[in-house]
Amino acid sequence: MSLNESVNRIVIGSGVIFAGTISGLLLNILIKGVLTRNLSQTDFGTYSLALTVISLTGAIATLGLHEGVPRYIAYFRGKKEDHKIQEIVVSGLLMGLVAGVVAMFLSPIVFERAAAGMFDTQENIASIIRIMIFAIPLTIFLNIAIAIYRGFDRTNVNMYFYDVIRPVSLWAFVSIAVLAGVSLHTFVLADLLSMVFTFGLMVVYFIKHPPFKPELKIRFSEPTKQLVKYSFPLLISATLLNLMTWTDTIMLGYFKSSQVVGIYSAVYPLVSFLTIIITSMGFVYIPVASRIWGEGRRDILESLYQIVTKWCFVLSFPIFVLMFVYPEAILTRLYGPDYAMGATVLRILALGFITNAYFGFNYHTIMAVGDSGFLMKCSTASAVINVVLNFMLIPQHGMIGAAAASAVSFASIELLMTMRAWRTHRMHPFTMAYRKFTVICVSLVAVMMVLKFVLPAASMLLVYGMFAMVYLAVCQYSGVIDDDDRTIARQVRTNVWRTIGVFVPGTLRNV
Repeated sequence: MSLNESVNRIVIGSGVIFAGTISGLLLNILIKGVLTRNLSQTDFGTYSLALTVISLTGAIATLGLHEGVPRYIAYFRGKKEDHKIQEIVVSGLLMGLVAGVVAMFLSPIVFERAAAGMFDTQENIASIIRIMIFAIPLTIFLNIAIAIYRGFDRTNVNMYFYDVIRPVSLWAFVSIAVLAGVSLHTFVLADLLSMVFTFGLMVVYFIKHPPFKPELKIRFSEPTKQLVKYSFPLLISATLLNLMTWTDTIMLGYFKSSQVVGIYSAVYPLVSFLTIIITSMGFVYIPVASRIWGEGRRDILESLYQIVTKWCFVLSFPIFVLMFVYPEAILTRLYGPDYAMGATVLRILALGFITNAYFGFNYHTIMAVGDSGFLMKCSTASAVINVVLNFMLIPQHGMIGAAAASAVSFASIELLMTMRAWRTHRMHPFTMAYRKFTVICVSLVAVMMVLKFVLPAASMLLVYGMFAMVYLAVCQYSGVIDDDDRTIARQVRTNVWRTIGVFVPGTLRNV
């Protein structure tokens, strides 16, 4: 696979994922708005804590297969060993479903024994978990089924189910819950029914549109052993990364009140917009990069790593500036004035999460070359940093301390992975143009902060509009974006609009 072909695949695929992710995030924020306006901060915090427990359980029970399955499907496609793909698919689905059923029965027991007396709303959390456990095996099947399609470059399937069907159905069921009568358990039941509905549609879709020609053979040989050996470190890595995301929520619930958790849980999802570009491109990058690695083309992989990292940061930086400079305005307009106290939290989290876009596709590249063992070690180190910092900072500083712990731990893992990619494979994203662009971006943030305090009466939209024009001029004339990049930009724009106009309306038709 050539470099141009690889970039085109990522551009086309990421256009689909980007449009879907944007719609999914907007719908999730809409749902959060409904919840925060119809539940007390204590009830919303209780729901967030229960959801954290279920999400953590589901992440563990997935066994890392959601990353291992697409990597090996793409890898064997690159090596022209299609006969091994059938086994990867079947073994992945069976292992995931068995683990999901086991987790469904164990999670409430483990929670009640491990978390006895930890939270001020312990009984409510436990009752919610007993309802939501039924979603665990359904979620795992959904994750692995999407991973299978991902290995075959069918990126639109993720958009159908996770970015459209799941949030739309959740919004519909939540709206019905509001009409039926507002209560915490009614919203929880709406969440479960949404997952059941999404699972049912996925089963129908998998039968009607299988990603490959299935054979009625079940065998567990060398490909399955490779999958397990590769996926187990990813299980540990993913679990620890999720713990880094959820530890602050759990420890806030332990040291502080559910009200504080409610505010923090409303603020935290907003920084997902900083990862939307890398998530969209990374979803396609891993199978493409794995296929290139299977073909033995390290030089193409290095160039691909540099190109997509630069674009990831170029597109993510304006979102960061908005969150870092105007957090109070964002929170007030989204959730109301009661949530404006989370402004410092949003600013700190934005600073930590932008490192994900800046250092780029280090994680994805390391995964593509098969170095999952290092990812496990790296995640372990960052998780330890996260837990230690949370213990040190939350008791005294509350949600600001939790945000600082998350920001530092996520930045540390990005540094470790970038160093590994360089030391082991001599790959890094820091071209001369990228280093120059870094200096310009830091200067722009400093100017925006000064303008905010010098011109406090100025409209946020006016100042941000001025920034946008300057930023476009910088990208155009500083040499950061060359002619090849402009061609890529046109392709991205074309594919995003095509996705919005074709794929989204066709979702229900395809299902």
